[in-house]
Amino acid sequence: MEIDTRFPTRLNVVSDAPEPLRSALQETIQSQESIRFLVHAPAFTAADGRSPATVLALTNDGWLVASETENGGAVVEKSDFSDTLYLELKSILLFGQLKIFFAAADASSSAIIKFETVGDYHYREAIELMLAGIDPALTAVLEKDRSEVSTFEDWPMKVRNEAQRFWPQGQRFVAAIQWPAVFDESQQQITPEGALLVTERELVLISEEKQPSAEPAPEAPLEAEPKEKVGGIITFVPRVRLADFQVSHQEQIDVLTLQVRAAHGGDKLEIGFSFEDENAVSKAMEKMLPSRISATQAVNENLM
Repeated sequence: MEIDTRFPTRLNVVSDAPEPLRSALQETIQSQESIRFLVHAPAFTAADGRSPATVLALTNDGWLVASETENGGAVVEKSDFSDTLYLELKSILLFGQLKIFFAAADASSSAIIKFETVGDYHYREAIELMLAGIDPALTAVLEKDRSEVSTFEDWPMKVRNEAQRFWPQGQRFVAAIQWPAVFDESQQQITPEGALLVTERELVLISEEKQPSAEPAPEAPLEAEPKEKVGGIITFVPRVRLADFQVSHQEQIDVLTLQVRAAHGGDKLEIGFSFEDENAVSKAMEKMLPSRISATQAVNENLM
């Protein structure tokens, strides 16, 4: 099989993968395992250095990532779906990255795949397959309801487009909240604009790359347009991995903290958002964990 030397390529079988990734996968995959999905990303050089060639493989029970090493060999990271915590897809200009967080030895670890964004549709398909593997009970295909699609109509174009693009297939909305970026008095960004999509099967967090604050921004006329953001981060948290949450106040923003758990460990995610959206975010999360009263509500009740 011909392998594209620039962009990700969907493979048919493990033997289509180039060496040394092929041998590493063949040595790791058990003979009884059925391969459902294979994609190869060639090595390439980005601003942060050289990214190794990789192969992502999905089986009926889990996933494997084979990566080239600097000495010409290959290493394999793998996990069952029962230990997969959440997924993060990042896109910045021509650079894409899929990060798979998983539990191993009572701790959290991650496998990283970097690729040219021309082939990001392969990894969006892989994400959908992994989400379905983590929670196969909620994979029914539903048509997008017109009223649900209209939820995004008043959102900023960038966030609206990302929400429509990454709305999980076949999942009905429970809630959708969008918030603006928050800046301090010196106009340094505290937290970027973002959105939270809550479906019956997962949380989808949409966020821009946070603007760097090492150097103060030069003064500009009030009418000047802000620079266009070029990067985004989409985080997929399966509902079955959500163990707890908390909405808390910081000095200038609220923070949603998610506790996620799998069979052999867990992790914590923190998402900053504007004060004005506290109630909406809390109510959306309570729909994900209806048997639990949020920490914010509990504090308020104790003060009454």
